[in-house]
Amino acid sequence: MRKWTKGEKRLSLVLGGALLVMGTFYLVSYLLDIESDLALKIRGLEANANTDQVWLREKQFWLNRKQWIDQKQPRVAAGAVPQSELLQSLTASAKDHKLTIQEQSFADAKSTANYQAVAVRLKLTGTLEDVVRWLVEVQQPEKFQAVTNFSLKSQEKPPAVDLELEVARWYSPPA
Repeated sequence: MRKWTKGEKRLSLVLGGALLVMGTFYLVSYLLDIESDLALKIRGLEANANTDQVWLREKQFWLNRKQWIDQKQPRVAAGAVPQSELLQSLTASAKDHKLTIQEQSFADAKSTANYQAVAVRLKLTGTLEDVVRWLVEVQQPEKFQAVTNFSLKSQEKPPAVDLELEVARWYSPPA
């Protein structure tokens, strides 16, 4: 085997240096990608930790709410039809607020492990002030009722309005 000339030695050093520089750039790029992924994971974990801290600070607040719900949420009486009860209470309340009932119907009931929900649909007419007062009464927290669908249209003679809505009531789950 012959000896390398000065030019060949220089070229091999340049080639080796170039390979070393390219390998270093590749390694640095790879390590920066890993660092970026780890920084992203750390930010996610810090966000989760902050959320968990908020939940821990609010623990008593939510426990009090759960206790209030357990005590106050209505239960379906044996043999009772909750949709009919809801419809009767809403129609009586609407009449007390001088609202005229145009249509009424039942909506689909829903039952989960945490609650049983029933809903009714109503079409009403009356003055805007009476409608607002009635809606405030209907959605009191103690009643476990809420308007889940709502459409309000002005009639030709304001302040009269047409109201279409769906009201749901949540009961404790069946025992």
